[in-house]
Amino acid sequence: MHITFFSVWMTVLWSSILILIFYVLRTKYQLIDICSVSGVIVLYLFCMIRMIIPVEFPWTKIIFGGELYNRIYYFSCVERNIGNDVSVFDLLCLLWYAGTFLIILRYVIQYVKIARFFGGMPVQRNSNAAQIVDAVWNGSKKPDIIQTAAVRTPCCFGILRKKIIIPDKPYTEEQLRFILLHECSHLLNHDILVKNLINILCALYWWNPCVYLLKKDLSQSLEIRCDMTAVKELDHQLKGDYLAVILSEYRDSLKTRNSVGLRYDNPKLLLERFQLVANERRVLVKRGNILAWVISICLLLISYSFVFQTRYDVPKSDIETVQDAHEVDIHNSYLIKMKNGTYFFHSNNVDIPIDEEVAKMMIGDGFIIVEKSEK
Repeated sequence: MHITFFSVWMTVLWSSILILIFYVLRTKYQLIDICSVSGVIVLYLFCMIRMIIPVEFPWTKIIFGGELYNRIYYFSCVERNIGNDVSVFDLLCLLWYAGTFLIILRYVIQYVKIARFFGGMPVQRNSNAAQIVDAVWNGSKKPDIIQTAAVRTPCCFGILRKKIIIPDKPYTEEQLRFILLHECSHLLNHDILVKNLINILCALYWWNPCVYLLKKDLSQSLEIRCDMTAVKELDHQLKGDYLAVILSEYRDSLKTRNSVGLRYDNPKLLLERFQLVANERRVLVKRGNILAWVISICLLLISYSFVFQTRYDVPKSDIETVQDAHEVDIHNSYLIKMKNGTYFFHSNNVDIPIDEEVAKMMIGDGFIIVEKSEK
């Protein structure tokens, strides 16, 4: 198992094609109908895994990529077009690594700032909120509830020390229940961890536009899954009330661009959530999840089963380095066996001593054997 230029290229190719296919099918709802929204998330996670592990296995089959593939590889990786020791590929790798380092550094700094900001806030003891969390939470450690004017819309934060942050404004008990149910679903499904992983993935492949498409649509799929979890036991009236709360929070998010929390810059994404909740699509079916796992495993095996590589014929000048070199075959050469059991290979009027094992191999290849007395 090793990483090569070709294995990285196949990783980018496979992942980009699958992301585009999944995105088109998901937005047209065919993929949701087949695999469920949780299954869609599984498929997207498969794309993430495929991009994080760009390796070749011993059983990977090598396929010739064609003459154009040869020329592109030779121009990028072999020719020294930039100075005497630097190829185009070397320069691109340098830009890749530098961009990844800067993006990850910026992301880590922002994450630490937000963690310190929320970590220094006092935990609010809201009895209504605590009772709601007790009813819906089935994890090991319940999240802290923070009310602050620093956010305009509810959000959650933290992988180990989980927190739910809600705006410092009055809510009815029903509104608070819908909000906390949604945010608890995010935490129980480990959506914060998934979003952090995809941010790292975007930093690793910052030059590939498909990873940003994956980030956008995976975030949307996570929101849809939380919506469907929150309303799965509600009647039509309560579903309408739930959507009203989501719409109210969306309107508040538009009042300022500097607040922390969930904000939809594209209203079509919010409309899609409303349509799926209102149409009561069966997007949390277990059979769909199983099918998604089967599809993911099959695609994973197929994606590692072959790799496109270059192929070059060895120049004849590299083989025939001696001026008087000539071809040896059963038509111009033969074996000589002496009475004492020793063997000679006769070719081009020259007798070369060989051992018995080599002689037997050559006899098996069709060389004639001639018996002679001592020289």
